[in-house]
Amino acid sequence: MPSNETPRRHRAVAACAGFAMKFCLALLLPVLVAACTAPIPADPQPRPPAGTDALAQVGRWDLQGAVDAQGQPIADVLPGGRAVHALVFADGRLSVEGGCNHIGGRYRIDADGRLVVLEMQSTLMACEDEALMRADGAVSALLEGSADWTIAESWPEQLSLRHADGRRSHWVADRRVR
Repeated sequence: MPSNETPRRHRAVAACAGFAMKFCLALLLPVLVAACTAPIPADPQPRPPAGTDALAQVGRWDLQGAVDAQGQPIADVLPGGRAVHALVFADGRLSVEGGCNHIGGRYRIDADGRLVVLEMQSTLMACEDEALMRADGAVSALLEGSADWTIAESWPEQLSLRHADGRRSHWVADRRVR
């Protein structure tokens, strides 16, 4: 009898083990499927916040010059023939630096990718340098409204603004450490 008991015991153990394996698989299968379909964790590298645009990523742009619809230089933007104004983009606001007055406003990039500058405002400080005062007004007027824009991939980057009325301006990224 002992010889018959051993094979029966092995069959019982094998049957029990087979049942246990099926039971374990039945329990584990949903867990494995859920684990494979779980969302991928967020990238640990910080990313720019939604809505961040390339203009703000560079931040500060130095004016190089501007032309009117006929391609003629707008002399008033360069007082005394020199570029003194810089445009700073940050948090949906822009400011114009380097002139006589503090100039700023709000901006956004519209659904067509155009730069839209709204609500330009300026202090009304009187400067002894009349050309600088005229330049403040000319630069402010140059920026108001909407414009197509491109950034040339160079070092430093080059920003071109093109308004529907034909005005264009050229800006260069200011990469000096401040």
